Formats: sequence, structure tokens, C-alpha cells
Amino acid sequence: MMPYREMKTETLLLQPAENGWTAVHKKYKTYYGSLACEAEADIVRLSAIFGENAAARKEAVEAALREIFTNTAAQRVLLDGGEIAREAWQKAEDARNAALHRTAADYADVLGRAVHCVMDRPLGSRHPRYPDMLYTVNYGCVPGVLAGDGAEQDVYVLGPTVPLETFDGVVIAVIHRFDDCEDKWVVAEAGARYTAEDIRAAVAFQEKYYRSEILL
Repeated sequence: MMPYREMKTETLLLQPAENGWTAVHKKYKTYYGSLACEAEADIVRLSAIFGENAAARKEAVEAALREIFTNTAAQRVLLDGGEIAREAWQKAEDARNAALHRTAADYADVLGRAVHCVMDRPLGSRHPRYPDMLYTVNYGCVPGVLAGDGAEQDVYVLGPTVPLETFDGVVIAVIHRFDDCEDKWVVAEAGARYTAEDIRAAVAFQEKYYRSEILL
């Protein structure tokens, strides 16, 4: 079949299990349900046991389908007595991504903005809930600016090679996530130049768990 990797959705953390994933709340770790896969030729039978957690089930199934069709040669997924064909899934996925797409113009009030950042996870620190995640850049927030999740806006700070407590710079890019409720800002010194590829490589330690586009 495929190696089951950890995945994150807007509200869920999907943790690898023997033949699928266990779904828990991304922040609070509340158990929601499980997904199991059984592969035969080019068909995958997917079962999703979530009890009354319909919204969580839908979110988890969408992530599982994306993982199956992206990382295996499966042509069909059988679920709930029905069949999802690769071609139909791809059309729906393309339409969904097109609807979520943003442009730099959508962030005209953000890009180039001067900001004061406070680090809560400086370079070299580890994620408080996922200790295997090492922060290879300084990471913090912009006090007083709220993001889509209701918390202060998160920022990656590029350039400095030592742990920082604070940093004053400008927003050079926005990482717009397709599968989360918040964007991430990328901050650097005024005049600094980074390509989208440079930024993606610098923040891959965390952003690899999400699908996103980088707007400069």
C-alpha cells in the first residue's frame, strides 16, 4: 500500500496506525475516530469509524483520499458502499484548490508591512507538543495582530542564525495554507530577497505537513 505518515488538517492530527490513521484533535488530542485501508490491485477499501463525529469524519476522509490518490497508483477507493474514481477525485481537488487560491493582491495590506515579532519558539527549540520537530528558523508572533485561528499571527523569521527573543522586520511573503484556518507570515530584514523555493526549503520542517502556496 504505502507508508502511513502523520498528516494535519484544519482541526485534526492524523497519526499513523498499522493500516491507516488514528484521528485526534490537532491541539487538544481528543480522540475522534480511525481510518483503515485495505489495498487490492488498483483498489483501496477505506473505512472510517468516527461515531457521531460527522465533521471530523469528513475532514479525515478528505485527507485520506488525497494521500491515497497522490502517493499510490490506486484508481478507485471504495467507501460507504460507493466508489470514488481517481479522475473524479482529481477534478474535485483541482476545483477546490482553484477556489482556495489567492494572489499577492489579496495580501496587499500585509506584504511589505513593518512588524515587531516576539519569539516563542526560537531557532533550535522544539515544538512543545511534537518534540521531534526542531525549529530551524526563529518562529514567533506579531503581538496584537490576530490570525484566522483567533490567536496572534504566527511568523517565520528568516535571516538571523542565532536564537532571538524579538525581531523587527518586514513581511516578505505569506504562506497561504489550503488545509488550515490560518496563514503564516514570513518576515526578514528590509531589502532581503528570497525566492518561493528558498522560503519553502527554510520552513519545510513544519510546512511539509500542509498544502500551501507562497505569495511574494
